[in-house]
Amino acid sequence: MIRGLPALLLACTLLAGCGGGAQQATTDASQDEVLTRLARAGRDALELDQPESAARLYADALERARERDDAEAIADTGFGQATALLAQGDAAGALRVARDVRADLARRGRTDVPRLMLVEATALHRLRRDNEARPIAAAVTTRAQEDAAAALRAWFLLGLIAAGQGDAAGLDAAIAALQGAAQPAFQADAVELAAHRALLAREDRRAAALAAQAATLRQDALDYRGVSRALALEGEARSRLGERAEAADLLLRAGQSAATRGERADARRWLDQAARLAQAAGRPQLRAEARRSAASLARAN
Repeated sequence: MIRGLPALLLACTLLAGCGGGAQQATTDASQDEVLTRLARAGRDALELDQPESAARLYADALERARERDDAEAIADTGFGQATALLAQGDAAGALRVARDVRADLARRGRTDVPRLMLVEATALHRLRRDNEARPIAAAVTTRAQEDAAAALRAWFLLGLIAAGQGDAAGLDAAIAALQGAAQPAFQADAVELAAHRALLAREDRRAAALAAQAATLRQDALDYRGVSRALALEGEARSRLGERAEAADLLLRAGQSAATRGERADARRWLDQAARLAQAAGRPQLRAEARRSAASLARAN
């Protein structure tokens, strides 16, 4: 087993921030030093916001773990590779790795690992396959005694799915599950879901304030994917309030941030919304900037 690895990476599964303070991986006499060094290098690359390098290093570590026929190491390094792929915007690749590793573990008599199930559910959500993601995430929430952090993160995912489907009861359940969590990341999750709940209740002013609070919390946590989501959420609330220029500016920033991480679908949607709102608000320069950003994104494809 590569100790210290899952605790760091779990915070990156839905969130982009992978800041410092992680445990250092340790070794014992029975461990493979090459495997340990590869996994540590992958973790360090992810901490330094280098997900492409991290994915390559974890892929090498996973192959070494398979050669060793070490189920614990396969779970850890497979989770690391899938998480790195999520961080670089490759949800399809993350889904493939998570499913392959879960199959590897099943062949070795291991039961499902909650954090791998969570990665699979997260990848499905990002691929807009929420009907598949929901039951997997729900199963993770029942494994809190085994992995409390994965269970809380699964509740956040279920809340995002509920918000997208206009499911007030589902949102309320997710918010209640996250209430009282001590870790800042989970507190930010609760605030973001509360903003969605306010939007659903047509409390647009409150939703805008909560989304702005969530953006600050995500920024403090170095979670830039979460910042983009919160900016877009505040933009939606401002648009409902008739504050079109402010909404366009927020969505432009969300789209540009997503584009830098290769999250093309989100970036394209937010930039298109920004251009439309800027035009409606009579802000030609803002509209032109949104269109330029969208054109740059298209050329990058």
